[in-house]
Amino acid sequence: MLDRVKEIQKQLKDDPNFQESIKKIKPKRSIFGFLAIILFFFVPEYLSYFYSEQINNYILDLAKEAPSTKLGDTLVWLSQKQFNGKISYINISLGVAFLIWLFKGSSSK
Repeated sequence: MLDRVKEIQKQLKDDPNFQESIKKIKPKRSIFGFLAIILFFFVPEYLSYFYSEQINNYILDLAKEAPSTKLGDTLVWLSQKQFNGKISYINISLGVAFLIWLFKGSSSK
């Protein structure tokens, strides 16, 4: 199975269409690319870690005024799943990987 994975990796590395697709999705080396990565990967983790209790209390108060009980319960359940006070190391790792990818390699043209 490992041989098959290596074979697929070699095929993708040699495929010009795949390489062109990768270049198209790479974030642009600019302040906006950097800020997009920071805002998408790191800011939610910061907010969840430091402000989860305040966010959940706000959403709990908001859910009391929801048009239906089911909608309010769903909103509370989702907020408790998202803002649980824990750091998602997968999200942080992806953010770091994107930052490395942003600044590594050839310069943007």
